[in-house]
Amino acid sequence: MSRKLRMIRRLMRHLKKHPNDKKAQEILKALLEGRYRWKGRSLVILPEKPEKSESQSQEQQSSG
Repeated sequence: MSRKLRMIRRLMRHLKKHPNDKKAQEILKALLEGRYRWKGRSLVILPEKPEKSESQSQEQQSSG
């Protein structure tokens, strides 16, 4: 079993006992979305990329 899958299962078990743990929820969400990378044995959570709204992307296309 990969480290990713093992960590997901462990976090799900942890959240059953501690449902208000915001940090664990954030880590689990990042793992499921693929927003992470390994730095040695440590897990690094990458920041969420904000979604561009359609109006902003249309403005950039018309000005460019």
